[in-house]
Amino acid sequence: MRYLLAFTARAILALTVTALCAADDKRIAQQDLIGAWRLVSIDVQGPTGREADPFYGNGSRGLLIYDASGWFSVQIEGADRPSVRVPGARPVPAGAPAAAADSKALNSYYAYFGTWSFDPATSVVTHHAKGALYPSEDAAVYPQHVEVVGRRMTFSRTQNGKTQTKVWERLS
Repeated sequence: MRYLLAFTARAILALTVTALCAADDKRIAQQDLIGAWRLVSIDVQGPTGREADPFYGNGSRGLLIYDASGWFSVQIEGADRPSVRVPGARPVPAGAPAAAADSKALNSYYAYFGTWSFDPATSVVTHHAKGALYPSEDAAVYPQHVEVVGRRMTFSRTQNGKTQTKVWERLS
């Protein structure tokens, strides 16, 4: 009987430790990223504190899609984009007022697509661009730390002493 009680106590202890370790393990799997995500916020922390994002500004919105075959697409637009006429054909003859508005519209929008990979050991997702709004980024590689908690996914990337954090929310 004494051996049975000792065995039972050890078994309960082992199960408790295993459950606690599993509850504390916040690693994510590649499958956790697949789906459509809506941009919630972009935050930049610099040496002097919080800053507006230099590209997107405040109040941006966006959509990120990861598919199971390894492709992604991301689009982000800044707030207060100017309303510009949709051209009937390309290229559009440039006029000074239209060119300024077109430039502001272009500079407040960001889009690229390509393949993606995920390293579960480091929780890093890497975007391998195949095409982009800005042609110089057609072959860009963007590694970012990623966390998924509930319906929220957070990317963080530090560059030049500043950390940019993007929060995305899973779409149904």
